[in-house]
Amino acid sequence: MNTTSISRIKAIAIDDEPSAIEVIEHFASKTPFVELLRNFNVVSEALTYIYNENVDVVFLDIQMPDMLGTDFAKLIQNRGIMVIFTTAHSQYAIEGYNLQVLDYLLKPIEYSRFLQACNRAYERLASNQKQESSIFVKDGHDWVRVNLNEVLYIQSDTNLLFIHEKDRKITTRMTVSEILNILPNDRFIRTHKSFIVSLKHIQKIERHQITVQNIAIPLAGSYKEVIENRLLKR
Repeated sequence: MNTTSISRIKAIAIDDEPSAIEVIEHFASKTPFVELLRNFNVVSEALTYIYNENVDVVFLDIQMPDMLGTDFAKLIQNRGIMVIFTTAHSQYAIEGYNLQVLDYLLKPIEYSRFLQACNRAYERLASNQKQESSIFVKDGHDWVRVNLNEVLYIQSDTNLLFIHEKDRKITTRMTVSEILNILPNDRFIRTHKSFIVSLKHIQKIERHQITVQNIAIPLAGSYKEVIENRLLKR
């Protein structure tokens, strides 16, 4: 399997609260494909750094004394840097959407949401560099790269996911909703409350099941029309 990809996401964090910076530092240290280059509590210093260094992602607070994070995001909007808002205030979500920020993490931030945002950044960066797309998931105590081209289907059992490839199975502690937030929705689709399949590996659609690599996957009626429309381009 070809595992060529970007090595690590280069990130900075901007927040005027030291405790918030500590959370981002801690989460980044737990995530092997994220390199937190610098932290800033003064926006102007962060802006100077961005204009002189290679930065992929900014973890950005919104309500700061010298400048709103939304205004800062506008300043760097044309530099190709992904912005992930980290804020205690939900009222900026629509503005964040209009600014096309990558993600919007509400404080107190949970590590699972941080990881979702980072995987999304990794996926976009890999796509921009025209490299084979992949994500990272935790299998036991190890971080495992999952090549999305190799995934046949994903099965859920409570808060465990079983990611099935042709020659291996990866087990990770996530929910279906969490993995759907990471996966590109033009390549994967839900067929059942407990199953997600790769569109490119679907061989047959029947009334109550889908066949993927000669494996029967349950198909719930509520998802059948959506899948048919996607595959048949109706």
